[in-house]
Amino acid sequence: MTTTTLRPTLLTLVAPDRPSGLRASGRPPTVTLRELGPGETGVLDTVFAGLSDQSRYLRFHGATPRLTGAVRRTLAAVDGRRHIAVAAFGPDGEPVGIARLISVGLRDAELAIEVVDAWQGRGVGRRLLTAVAARGREERYSRLVADVLTENTGMRALLASVLPILSVETDGSETTLVADLTDAVPARTAA
Repeated sequence: MTTTTLRPTLLTLVAPDRPSGLRASGRPPTVTLRELGPGETGVLDTVFAGLSDQSRYLRFHGATPRLTGAVRRTLAAVDGRRHIAVAAFGPDGEPVGIARLISVGLRDAELAIEVVDAWQGRGVGRRLLTAVAARGREERYSRLVADVLTENTGMRALLASVLPILSVETDGSETTLVADLTDAVPARTAA
């Protein structure tokens, strides 16, 4: 059995805009990114609670009023290699988003990102995607696979703006985007 030691990676980033009510001094709030370890269900629960019904629908591809025990255990089963999760924390230390890669093959990893509604549109998703993609490269993944609802144009555009898109396949209400993790240059074509 191989044991992977997680590195406590901390990155402090400044968000371009601030959510209403934060940092009235005019300075933008600080967003801190940290890789999650196994069993950090508190972070998962806080981010899930900050998602609206629409955001949960887009993330989980259906109505998801709560996480089932099995899904919650799966999302908390981070090992830093086959399941990588990076979380974003606001200036008050509250979790505001999570991006994760889960191995789906020798060199492929599935992507999922969720950002609480109060922080959407402020660059948190882009920072999370960039950080988790960098970790994926460190673990030698070469392709990132994202199954998104076709109507989720925000996620499709985010992925295409950060990573080169290799293929886009739509089957009914779902679109599968495959992105290249070996090249850090943003894609020029829209997904």
